Amino acid sequence: MIRDTAFAQSMRKAIRISVALAGAVVMISAATDVARGTEPPAMQAAEREVIPGAEHLTTAEREDYRRRMAAAATPDEKAKIRAEYAKVADKSVSPPALVGDPARGANVHTACFSCHGIERYVAPVTYAMAGFFDSVLRASGLSDLPPAEPTRFKGRIASFQALRDAVSRRNDYLNPKLTPQEFEDVIAYLNATYYKFPQQ
Repeated sequence: MIRDTAFAQSMRKAIRISVALAGAVVMISAATDVARGTEPPAMQAAEREVIPGAEHLTTAEREDYRRRMAAAATPDEKAKIRAEYAKVADKSVSPPALVGDPARGANVHTACFSCHGIERYVAPVTYAMAGFFDSVLRASGLSDLPPAEPTRFKGRIASFQALRDAVSRRNDYLNPKLTPQEFEDVIAYLNATYYKFPQQ
């Protein structure tokens, strides 16, 4: 009885050692294949070529690509098919240019009043009156001085690009920030209402 138990334990130990050795041989063989650059046929069959723009294609379109690639006889034909799909992928990835809408921008612009009022865009009455009197004096011939450049109001924003930059800087203070469409809408509203710069 004791001899049978000892024999069974020896057999279990021998089986464990055999399984461990077989596993080690398989792992060493796989590592050697990978180092040499050859992989088992099962792994090679599982790999597929990445289709350009595959995330924008339907299943049928991806299958059509694979069928066309399998039917292509030369590497040049395959390269031409790849280039065709890459061209379509580039067009689908680039977003359309956003166009600002002043009406939507007026609604979004109300958030700007949490920090400042309309005085950021128009001169206060005192500046307007001074400008009016300067104009009257020049028109009457009593003054030949050129009109003074505004130093505080409207003087900082001298172009459409400067307006975009100013709105972009203010957007950094907002939480949450304006979406790209809202950003374009606010710029369109400010330009149509106050600045009237030619759009570039």
